[in-house]
Amino acid sequence: MFQTSKVLPYPADFLKEIVADVEQYPSFLPMLKAVAIYPKTNDFFEADLTIGAGSFEKTYRSEVFIFGDAVEAKAKPDNTFKFLESRWHFTNYENNRCLVNFCVDFKLQSTLLQITVGKFLDSAAQTMMAAFEHRAARLWQQPEDDYDV
Repeated sequence: MFQTSKVLPYPADFLKEIVADVEQYPSFLPMLKAVAIYPKTNDFFEADLTIGAGSFEKTYRSEVFIFGDAVEAKAKPDNTFKFLESRWHFTNYENNRCLVNFCVDFKLQSTLLQITVGKFLDSAAQTMMAAFEHRAARLWQQPEDDYDV
């Protein structure tokens, strides 16, 4: 399991929108090759995500749940994943700051895959957090001088 927390200089709703905008993931997540979104409501949708690095490439279906202060994704079990779950939780702080908690947990069907691909997924989780932080900085319209980290 990978877990991290960080206070970012953006409001929670802004960060939640970025996380819930799965269609844009291939534009800023290097390990994500493609996304197909299925009918979407305000609080739920399914997506096929194709991840890959080197010779490893995998498409899986994920259920995405959007809550008031969180976004959760759960991959449907298949021949690769017993489970793959991620959770982003957002807590507003003063001065348009937000505490972001990010957690990814997974179990692969085979021990060999767990050993080899597991290292890739741990690294991918760290890369994801950094990529979302960089995307937020690019999208944020407020001048940097107006917020305090």
